[in-house]
Amino acid sequence: DSEVSDDISQQQLLPDVKDPNLWTVKCKHGEERATALLLMRKFIAMQYEDQPLQIKSVAAPEGLKGYIYVEAIKQTHVKQAIEGVSNLRLGYWTQKMVPTKEMPDVFKVLKEFDRTRLKSKMWVRLKKGVFKDDLAQIDYIEQSQNQVTLKLIPRIDYSRPRGVNRGNYDKEKRKLHKRPPQKLFDVDAIRAIGGEISTDGDHLVFEGGRYSRKGFLYKNFTLNTICVDGIKPTLSELEKFEEQPEGLDIEMVAESGNKSEKSNRFAPGDNVEVAEGELINLQGKVISVIGSKVTMMPKHEELTDPLEFLAHELRKHFNMGDHVKVIAGRYEGDTGLIVRVEPRMVVLFSDLTMHELKVLSSDLQLCSDVSSGVDSVGKFQFGDLVLVDSQAVGVIVRLEKEYFQVLSMHGKVRLLFILIVKNSSKLKDTRFAVALDAEQNSIQCKDIVKVIEGPHMGQEGEVKHMYRGFPFLHSKKIIENGGMFVVRTRHVVLAGGSRQNVTSSPFAPMSPRIGSPARAGAGGGGGGGFRGRGRGQRDMGIIGQTVRVRQGPYKGHIGVVKDATESTARVELHATCQTINVDRTRLQPTPGGKASTYSRTPMYGSQTPTYGGGRTPMYGSQTPVHEGGSQTPLHDGSRTPRGAGSAWDPTNANTPARPDNFDYDAASPAPYGGATPNPQTPADNNAFTNQTKLLNTWISYFKIFISQATPSPSGYHPTPSPLDYTSPLTPGGGITPSPLGNYGTPGSVGSLMDQGVVTEWQSVDIVVRVKQTHEDSSAAGKIGGGLCNVYIDEIQRTVSVPGNNLEPVIPVKNDKVKVILGEDRETTGELISIDDKDGIVRMDQDKQLKILQLRFLGKIASE
Repeated sequence: DSEVSDDISQQQLLPDVKDPNLWTVKCKHGEERATALLLMRKFIAMQYEDQPLQIKSVAAPEGLKGYIYVEAIKQTHVKQAIEGVSNLRLGYWTQKMVPTKEMPDVFKVLKEFDRTRLKSKMWVRLKKGVFKDDLAQIDYIEQSQNQVTLKLIPRIDYSRPRGVNRGNYDKEKRKLHKRPPQKLFDVDAIRAIGGEISTDGDHLVFEGGRYSRKGFLYKNFTLNTICVDGIKPTLSELEKFEEQPEGLDIEMVAESGNKSEKSNRFAPGDNVEVAEGELINLQGKVISVIGSKVTMMPKHEELTDPLEFLAHELRKHFNMGDHVKVIAGRYEGDTGLIVRVEPRMVVLFSDLTMHELKVLSSDLQLCSDVSSGVDSVGKFQFGDLVLVDSQAVGVIVRLEKEYFQVLSMHGKVRLLFILIVKNSSKLKDTRFAVALDAEQNSIQCKDIVKVIEGPHMGQEGEVKHMYRGFPFLHSKKIIENGGMFVVRTRHVVLAGGSRQNVTSSPFAPMSPRIGSPARAGAGGGGGGGFRGRGRGQRDMGIIGQTVRVRQGPYKGHIGVVKDATESTARVELHATCQTINVDRTRLQPTPGGKASTYSRTPMYGSQTPTYGGGRTPMYGSQTPVHEGGSQTPLHDGSRTPRGAGSAWDPTNANTPARPDNFDYDAASPAPYGGATPNPQTPADNNAFTNQTKLLNTWISYFKIFISQATPSPSGYHPTPSPLDYTSPLTPGGGITPSPLGNYGTPGSVGSLMDQGVVTEWQSVDIVVRVKQTHEDSSAAGKIGGGLCNVYIDEIQRTVSVPGNNLEPVIPVKNDKVKVILGEDRETTGELISIDDKDGIVRMDQDKQLKILQLRFLGKIASE
């Protein structure tokens, strides 16, 4: 009872409408206390006169500059008292009355806080000035001078010109400007407006402020300008200061945010649940958002009507496997899959960096897009090579809102702000940089290398960047740093063996000119490309070839190789008619620019014209096809030059006939013919087994015509068969199909199959598509030997097709799939979601979710 009576007595002391009012009067700055004493003496001097002053009191608070308080019942009494006082001339015409409820605050005595409580790294807020209510961190305390040095985010007006540019600035606009927004110190922006920046040790100095290299402002403030009690920084404020939020009470931080901001986080289509009230934990989907009111459709059997809630009564709800986008906070703009759901927090697996991110559920939104990996400025993206400092470079391995994580060339991850990162592309383009590996092989960007030494020994990766002997590699098997890692060139070897090994045909040429390169054709081991055979140090294979210069001062020029060694080549340029010496590594062959290498001693003389004049016409009235009617023998050494032989080829004994590739026919002579120059026996080698004559039209597209040399000891001699799928050839008919492979002669069917006709992905019961000719949505096959048995729904037949003519059908959501590549090959499951090039599969064996590339999956055929 005594406590209640004390409270009542204290309430009686507060002013009410019957008490005199308090008026603010503008005073000369710095003369507040002297003016109050002057009014007191004036009141005493006039109290016994006919018209004494009617004011009750005068107050000049310590913290208020330029004003005094006068207590009086009427405003006329205040004017009578201040009349004739020069210090109050500014406030003679205007006085403002203080509201009754605010009058006690004028005379409230503020208890000075204990200075011993101040510690370094402590969070405070500012009370006044341009930084009012801004969060700051104590950097240094000067007890003797009653000051603290604070670290805070600056507020600089980047729209106001400085220096020589300020003459063009409209002063009237300057008055209308509001408080500048918070932004880290931007050196380039300051220089763009004419500002001058100096250095003081590790700090930058601009307009009296000291700024760190990371963009923070360090400034001295008096103790009475900061607030220490009850400081609760929000999560977004801590992210700006690079502080990790692990030690914070997430629930407290979430509640401290503005409720109006929360309402903006909801969007139609979001899955939400009720966070408080009688319907707590009720789930639903947002229909509309109007201000702070959110309308949702509940997911409940008995609730069929939309319900309306306030924004703070709802929270977002997510399930494992959802694909979401971060719409606010430190990782804004990033996307990923949710792997774990915690109270108020969600752990997602980033699409780009393959890191686990812990984000508030209110900062997420469902989406189907994948982040582009480009920063907010649009200048950088994931995997870019940037300049860390004057001596080192690095690769961006994570993009965040205000800064990057960069993997330096020394293997360390560094945190760099966007404002201080320079793009290394301005210095040098590393896409064409070349280095030597441990076995002296040339390696460059996009090469696959294997690490043989160091912490990453045994790993394989693709070269993304090359800089001063430090290749930056990317491997999908490594999760750290988005799969990026850096090694030294002497610790890696080129995958697949040495590039310097010259691959040549194993046959012994029967021509007297031993150095003659073999016939250049698909599957044959000729002298095409940069790997032609030569005698001594001279490389004859490249001579006469049309090439393009890809590096150096003549970059982009096209010319013909006149002479070449193992390292350099003499090229006659088309444009300038001059001959230059170019490094072989700076040349690349142009399409159709291969040298003619089949012009030695007649290699194809006295052939029976397999595809020439003796053939019954296959294409209407074209008899003979390919000018073959009178050419017997076909390509003899003494014929008149014709066709498109290269005039630049110094190795030509006579100008050869150009191979005539017409529709689906093979060239004459066939490009798969034996390399030994002997008379050939005509043959028709069919890659399909004899199953039905109804497939004549369809199968003819995949017909492979092969001519074999008769005297070759390892040649393939087909036996004529009375069956044939197409128009009969004269002479020679169909052949009995034999198992393909194991025929070592270059250009034979066996060598063709060895080059990858059947690959690893083929598996039974999956839906495939026949390339180029026939698309079928329900073709399931069995594999065996070099062919695949495929059932075609359209013709209700099973046919045999070479594996290289098939490709798997990409599955869609909810399809039954089989893994056709990788460690989980032959396992089955259900595709429940698709994320760009990846799919989420629920495996049949253990019911676990796995993320696999779509190209690793094949659609299982329905029953």
